[in-house]
Amino acid sequence: MMDKLNWSILKLLQENARLSYVEIGKQVGLSAPAVAERIARMEEKGLIEHYRACLNLSEIGLPLTAFVSLKVRVGKLDELLRLVPDLPEIYECHRVTGNECLIMKAALRSPAQLEQLINKLMEYGEPTTSVILSSPVSHKVFQDPRAALSE
Repeated sequence: MMDKLNWSILKLLQENARLSYVEIGKQVGLSAPAVAERIARMEEKGLIEHYRACLNLSEIGLPLTAFVSLKVRVGKLDELLRLVPDLPEIYECHRVTGNECLIMKAALRSPAQLEQLINKLMEYGEPTTSVILSSPVSHKVFQDPRAALSE
């Protein structure tokens, strides 16, 4: 069950997944073993899927980020879905409703690399590309959705 303590723990982990159980416990008023038990239960239930580092893409040589939407040609979707995991530029891919079938997020070295990706995707349909200029909201910390209803 997602009580206020679990939400407090999740908030802290989203802000800094490297916090120790002791530090989390101090902030939420629980012992380290109690925090560990709650986190283990949330992991078992699938509420916590991963712990990962968030990379600064520009600093690792990928200064260009773009959304690529694709209206896939009839009969090409399955083939494309097999290809996408092998495209090193694509780090997110979402099946969506609307005019396009897929929206992908790509990290790239240059506009030339983006052009190559677009050319590759044109074999499967009609791509539409939006280059990300800035991200005013990213890595947002999720809060208890019930709390927003009561405000």
